Amino acid sequence: MSFIAQAENVTKDYPVGQVMVPALRGVSLAIEPGEFVSIVGASGSGKSTLLHILGGLTPPTTGRVWIEGVEYGSISDAGRTALRRKSIGIVFQKFNLLPTLDARGNIEIAREIAGRRAHPSDGDAAHMQRLIELLGIGNRLDHRPTQLSGGEQQRVAIARALINQPRLLLADEPTGNLDSKNSDAVLGVMAELNRTLGQTILMITHNVAAAAIGHRTLHMRDGLIVPA
Repeated sequence: MSFIAQAENVTKDYPVGQVMVPALRGVSLAIEPGEFVSIVGASGSGKSTLLHILGGLTPPTTGRVWIEGVEYGSISDAGRTALRRKSIGIVFQKFNLLPTLDARGNIEIAREIAGRRAHPSDGDAAHMQRLIELLGIGNRLDHRPTQLSGGEQQRVAIARALINQPRLLLADEPTGNLDSKNSDAVLGVMAELNRTLGQTILMITHNVAAAAIGHRTLHMRDGLIVPA
């Protein structure tokens, strides 16, 4: 089976003064199409660093990473950017919505960045409508971020991440800024996206209960994937 994402013996060191501090110490994992994988660990365990490496946002110190069979190390910076735009959507703990745009504008700007907004196909329009329905934001599209609840803002951010139909959604503590009610709503939406659309998801969280909505949970500690 071809994996959506695969990492092999990935390490990452950061300079702190004159000392190199390891954030990842040799991590390997593989994610199959349609999987919902959760990575749980305390702050400083290395889970965010791993997500950023899988997303092509930062390179590993050593090791190799493949996205849809393409190794990051084998392509140029421009190639990595193009691969990330085509294959990966990312949702962060902070919603990162543009305050001057309404919800619709915040979603559609991702199409513009990918060069798809000028000539949307019927399939693009149908996909956006389905996302809006699944996320339950149809009556909030003309509202700016300050007029939305935290849960609504995160659902808009999820729609933005998925509007270009990436094969892999990376979610970095997606409920970290939400209360329990909105957290449950966002987690439910992500589970429904996986179940209904077959969306492959990798979510990192410090919350064991949140991690349990995935098909499998990996545990990280001190830059390593460890037994539960």
